[in-house]
Amino acid sequence: MKTTYKDILLIMVGTILIAASIEFFVIPNKLGDGSTFGISLILYYLFQIPTSISTLLINIIFIAIAYKFVTKKTIINTTIGTIMISIFLKVVGYIPFSVDDMILGIVFGALLMGAGVALIFIADGSTGGTTLMAYLLNYTKGYSFSKSLFYMDSLIIFASIFAIGLYNTLYTLIFVYLCIKIVDVIVEGFNNKKALTIMSDKYEEIAEFFTHKFGSAATIFYGYGYYANKDKRIVYVVIKKKELLKVKKNVQEIDPNSFIVIHEVKEVAGGKFGFMNKKILNNARN
Repeated sequence: MKTTYKDILLIMVGTILIAASIEFFVIPNKLGDGSTFGISLILYYLFQIPTSISTLLINIIFIAIAYKFVTKKTIINTTIGTIMISIFLKVVGYIPFSVDDMILGIVFGALLMGAGVALIFIADGSTGGTTLMAYLLNYTKGYSFSKSLFYMDSLIIFASIFAIGLYNTLYTLIFVYLCIKIVDVIVEGFNNKKALTIMSDKYEEIAEFFTHKFGSAATIFYGYGYYANKDKRIVYVVIKKKELLKVKKNVQEIDPNSFIVIHEVKEVAGGKFGFMNKKILNNARN
């Protein structure tokens, strides 16, 4: 899958929101963070190293580690995001605005940060750092993305005690937790999937539509219709939520007598919705 203008736009908006969160809310209240930003903030508080420079250098290291394991699109989008976040951290730093209030800093900083990270995640990119590692654990080990991110970020947050003190570190834990919850809410809202179970005598035409015309893989199960007292074929397919109306219309045009059951899907990996590098997945199967 190629990087699209929509992906670049999402990454751009996401990085702007992250940069605004850090410069307007996080740094003025001397909060920490996880991932690359947490490390960069520690370096800033201790040695006054600009976050725009340290974020870029640290992310390059993480990208070099992960490039063999994730798709080319994800690496490209993550690289784009890394460059953009460094640029916007520099640009936003010139804006004379800051909120020196801990509660407002935590709430609005988390809102902007969470929304920014979520938009980048939706574009198949990442902010680098532990976000990229959480991706890997999620798709290779099945670990929860949010929990993996929280545990790894917590290690960096506790290390920030030496730079911001105990109380600010405790506030930072609240800030990061809110960020992760916001990421989950937004990502699930954008990436909702639906599974369809379709019973129809024209199952071959329906499977043909999904596979060759719609671009989604269809699976055909063998079943038995008790009421009709005859064998049945059942088509099973997973689609994006936004595609549901179009799919139902086309299926009903193919067979007005078709019976469709729609299921909620929590998460999908592989195939059309894949994240991991195909070579890695093939090696894992062998």
